[in-house]
Amino acid sequence: MWYTKIKLRLCGGAERNQIFMDYRYQMPVQNDPRWMLVWQERRGAGRAVNTASWLTLGSISVTAVVQVLLAFSLPAGASMSLQYLGDCVGYLLLALVPILYVCFCGRPTEEFLPFRRPAQAGLSGRDMLFLYVFGMGLMLACNLPVSLVEALEQVFGFSGEIPNMPLDHTAFTQVLYFLYGTLIPPLVEEVLFRGAVLGCLRRWGNWFAIVVSALLFGLYHGNVAQFVFAVLIGILFGYLRVRTESILPCIVLHMFNNGMASVGALLQENMGQTVQQQFTIAYFVICFVAAVAAVVVRLAVEGKGSMKKLRIPADRMLTSQWQRMRGMVTTAGGLLMLLYGVGSSIYVLMQSR
Repeated sequence: MWYTKIKLRLCGGAERNQIFMDYRYQMPVQNDPRWMLVWQERRGAGRAVNTASWLTLGSISVTAVVQVLLAFSLPAGASMSLQYLGDCVGYLLLALVPILYVCFCGRPTEEFLPFRRPAQAGLSGRDMLFLYVFGMGLMLACNLPVSLVEALEQVFGFSGEIPNMPLDHTAFTQVLYFLYGTLIPPLVEEVLFRGAVLGCLRRWGNWFAIVVSALLFGLYHGNVAQFVFAVLIGILFGYLRVRTESILPCIVLHMFNNGMASVGALLQENMGQTVQQQFTIAYFVICFVAAVAAVVVRLAVEGKGSMKKLRIPADRMLTSQWQRMRGMVTTAGGLLMLLYGVGSSIYVLMQSR
């Protein structure tokens, strides 16, 4: 039996089918009735992971090329406003990779960039309000593991600080800072990860697509603390994308998360660290209280059964989640993404000593 499986992996399509038919009628059916389908599922999932990884690597490459061009084209001592303006244009160019893939992959655009109404996904307005409010609370809860990671880094002699974007008191610079931090990255990253990446993975299972796209989202950020946070909110955004059949909730929550961080940085720059800390505590408390209240009200009004409505149907696949995720370590794209994420994280750690 093992010899036949090796031959199946090495031969071409028509010959593989003939070998499989010979093998099927030579062996008892109960021994391996679905082996060919399992093999095709693993292979298809691996190819999807490879494609998703290359999409991410392509976007990273575009960013790197733009940064190099800006470094050579901007005059020495260029103002911070001019640098942010270049960064905004560069980040928008990053969206060309997923958009070109969606346009030329030969599949409907709706599979990658859906904007369906809640009713089309079987959800009401109250369901969407609950998902938004509860999602905000979960996003803030994702900061707790990040704090643990930063504390652990400090134990081993690293600063534990996430690299921040520079900022000054110039009004135009602060406007570009807010624009660059709040609007452009969430839009572009959601088009890439919850659009093109999740769309090309979803054929092989909803939760498979959610988890793999979240892992690639984490590796894309290139440092340990942001990897943890990005994976966690990537799972949340992936769930919203699949359950609502729309990319819009992901964009809105992503903008909210980045916007609060940008407002905090602006408050610290203009009014001091004390005001910034008070603002952070206030919106953390408000969001947590609102999330808990949303759960209590929903359970009290609609009962426990209302939560089942928000579940994603189980995937009917022959292979396990881990078997389909092997592409992260067995394909060229997956391995390169792992190397990029690990290498970038080590570099950032060394810089923080």
